[in-house]
Amino acid sequence: MKKFIKSAMICIFCFCMVIAMAGCGSSKPYSSYDLSEYITLPDYDSFETTAPDVTITDDDIDAEIQKNLEAAATTEKITEGTVNEGDTVTISFDGTLEDGTKDAGMTSEGTDLVLGSGSMIDGFESGLYGATIGEEVTLNLTFPDPYKNKEEYSGKNVTFKVKVLSKNVEKVPELDEEFVKANSDYESVADYRNAIAKELEQNEYDEQLYNIKSTLYSKLVSDTEVIQYPDKEVKKQIKELEETYKNMAKNSNVDWEDYLTDTLGVTQEQFDEQVELYAKELVKQEMIIYAIAEKEGLSVSDEEYDTYLDNMLASSGFQDEDAFKEHTSMSLKKYAKTYKLDRDLLLTKELDTIYERLAEKL
Repeated sequence: MKKFIKSAMICIFCFCMVIAMAGCGSSKPYSSYDLSEYITLPDYDSFETTAPDVTITDDDIDAEIQKNLEAAATTEKITEGTVNEGDTVTISFDGTLEDGTKDAGMTSEGTDLVLGSGSMIDGFESGLYGATIGEEVTLNLTFPDPYKNKEEYSGKNVTFKVKVLSKNVEKVPELDEEFVKANSDYESVADYRNAIAKELEQNEYDEQLYNIKSTLYSKLVSDTEVIQYPDKEVKKQIKELEETYKNMAKNSNVDWEDYLTDTLGVTQEQFDEQVELYAKELVKQEMIIYAIAEKEGLSVSDEEYDTYLDNMLASSGFQDEDAFKEHTSMSLKKYAKTYKLDRDLLLTKELDTIYERLAEKL
C-alpha cells in the first residue's frame, strides 16, 4: 500500500524538480532562516565525478539519417501488383446473403482497410492476401454468431464480391543532394553526415552530463544531514500535497475515501504518515538549494530569468505567449511563479558551479 503512494509522490516530486523550481526577483525563500541551524551540507568539493565520454559510430549516423529519411517519406497509391497482410488498401465490395438479401451495409464503393487489422468479419481480410489489384475476388463467409453490429445477420452465410482498387506504398527518399538541399541547410551529403554526427555527439554529451549532474545532486541530498525541520515549511508542504491528491480525486470524480482505499490503497492514517515524510523530504531539498546558493553566492537575475522563460517558451513549441496562455490558462509569468521555475534555474547554476570545480580535478 505504502509503495503505491510513495511511487505517486515520487512522480509529483520529479515533476516539480524538472519543471517547477522557484523564486526570482525579490522573492527569497528561506531568507528568514539560518539554514545552518537546520541542515549540514556535505563537503561537496570532495565528491568524485566523471566527464562525459562520447563515441559516435558510423552505424549511429546511418541510423539517424535513416530515421530522417523515413520521416520524410511520402505515401503513394499504386494500382498494380498484389496485396498482402499489413498492406493498407482501398477496396470496393458487394455482399449478398445466402437467401439473396442485400443491404447497404454490405456494400461500399471505396473503403480503406489495413489487411490483418481484424476490422472485417473472419476470413474477409485473409481472403484478400495475395489478391491482384484490380481483379475481383469472391469470398464465401459466415457472419459470427452473435454478430453485435447487426443481430439479424448472426450466423448467416454471405458472399462478398471484393475488388482491391489500390494499395498505399510508402516511398522513402534516397540520401542524395536533392534530399539534403530540401531537408537541411547543407549542400552535400558529406556535409549533411558531418552535421548529423556533430548533433549526435552534442546530444549524447548533454545527456551524459545531465545524468552526471543528477548523480551529483542525489549525493548532495543523501549526504546532507538534517538537524531539524522548519515546522512552518513542513506544514505548508503537507497542505500543498494534500490539496494535490484531493484535486486528483475530484478530477477523477471519486470520493476522497474511495480514492484513498481504491486508488492509493491506504488508510487516512497511512496517507497522513506518508505525506508528512514526503513533505519533509521536499523541505530538505529546498533547504539544500538555498543553503548552497547562500554559500556559493549564487542567485538568479531578472535578465537570466527572462531569458530562461523565453528559451522555455521556444523549446516547448508554442508560437507565442498567447498560444501558451490558451493552452495552460495562465500567462507565462504566472505559470513560472506558480510552479516556481526560477528554482530550477538556481539549482542548475549550483550544479554547474560545483561540477566545474570537480571536473578541474579530472
